[in-house]
Amino acid sequence: MISFNNYVRPKTIEEAYELNQSIKNVVGSGMMWLHLSNSEYDTYIDLCDLGLNQIEENEEYFKIGSMVTLSELENYEPFKKYFSNSFEECLKHIVGVQFRNSATIGGSICAKLAFSDVITLLLPLDVKLVFYNQKEILLIDYLSNKNTRDILEYIIIPKKKIAISYKSVRKTFTDLPILNVCGIKTEEGYKFAVGSRPAIAVLVNENEEVNFGSNQRGSAEYRKHLYEVLKTRIIEELEGN
Repeated sequence: MISFNNYVRPKTIEEAYELNQSIKNVVGSGMMWLHLSNSEYDTYIDLCDLGLNQIEENEEYFKIGSMVTLSELENYEPFKKYFSNSFEECLKHIVGVQFRNSATIGGSICAKLAFSDVITLLLPLDVKLVFYNQKEILLIDYLSNKNTRDILEYIIIPKKKIAISYKSVRKTFTDLPILNVCGIKTEEGYKFAVGSRPAIAVLVNENEEVNFGSNQRGSAEYRKHLYEVLKTRIIEELEGN
């Protein structure tokens, strides 16, 4: 069970950042993934009053506020033009509609969960994260860095000419993935993000080796087999498009 002594809704990003410098406090952006922990904190910092719940678009990129919910991403029409059905295919499996109505893209990224569908989907897209203090950092670099007590403000997805496909294997429709894979085809060739290995997602080229491990959901050998199957299906789908 998770518990808090205080609940605060900062009115500015500066206030939120200052509150977050204490290890006794925690930032909440939906609070859905926090339920996985068993901890007691002094203060829960709710970012809901900071205007980070909008999606903006221009000719070069999509700018997504960290408090945008997974349901909003799933149903955002312009994504279907640029990314086919990949966002819908990725997000529709995450627990259920009520969960996705509250879970946010910021929380899904900052939690750095190994089984994250969101991270696996975004990793091949050269996504940049915009933090209050450290400013811009590529998602792929953020995943390998130690967590800092910063505030994620925006997620930037550049508009590039790509074909994309997302696939996963689960025991049931809304279960956590045994393996998830996102593949893109660019002028330079194929790239694949492979998540739930069961380690956090990695980005590889078509012929690059991927390291897999075993847990209660599946063995390393099983995951390796699933990856080869999903990779083949993704390539066939992207070639067809």
